[in-house]
Amino acid sequence: MSAQIEIAVTCVHYQQRLCWMLSSLLQQMGECPSILFNVAYLVGDGTPTTRAVCSFFRNEGLNIKETLYTDTEILQYRGLVRNRQLAESDSECMLFADCDMTYHPDFFADLWPKVVKIGDFTQCLSAYRVSLDKAYCRKYFNGLDEHKYPCIIDKAGDLSNWPIYAVWPATGGGYFQMVKVKTMRDKFEGLYIPPSKCNDWSWQRGQMAKSDRKFRERIGGFIPLVTKPQYHLNHERDHEAGGHLTIQR
Repeated sequence: MSAQIEIAVTCVHYQQRLCWMLSSLLQQMGECPSILFNVAYLVGDGTPTTRAVCSFFRNEGLNIKETLYTDTEILQYRGLVRNRQLAESDSECMLFADCDMTYHPDFFADLWPKVVKIGDFTQCLSAYRVSLDKAYCRKYFNGLDEHKYPCIIDKAGDLSNWPIYAVWPATGGGYFQMVKVKTMRDKFEGLYIPPSKCNDWSWQRGQMAKSDRKFRERIGGFIPLVTKPQYHLNHERDHEAGGHLTIQR
């Protein structure tokens, strides 16, 4: 049976934060929808590798799909990766997300009835996020963190005691964009963004996912949802560093 929600992410140098995300999915409570986790990644990348992370969490019971790439060219352009994930999906809904997010234990049990109540929609659904303090996250992951990855992180989606950088309202941002797969195929050629209009910046330019805005414009905007918290594990950025970062984030 196909999943009700397919969470689609791209992971390059974010394998440790990915473990937090997957731990928070393992720790979901209540009556949750069926979830398929789809991660696009470069073969051999990361410490640990994404493949090792997927194997570990699959053994813990998660339904995980691996979308493999053998070179970095396409992975520089998130919109093109999302095109492929959407094209290969047989799920009811696809949730485009970032792999540095974690979800409150009641997030999906609370979310799914709201999605069902909306019914058919041609726009994307959006939700707010709690972005955690940048300095604290850098200090934690670059020094204080004693986890041996891959591993399950206890209470990965219950981070209310971490200092906060900002609480961002639902804006249709690329960290949470839920669409109906059938609607995307029927009305938008099954594409997140037409390849000729993908304006994502490459890593050489500092990497920015500019196709997210074009996606929202193309499908007519977004519908905001009131959800349980989702937490953003903040990190260093290419444009802040003045070049492409290849460190584990």
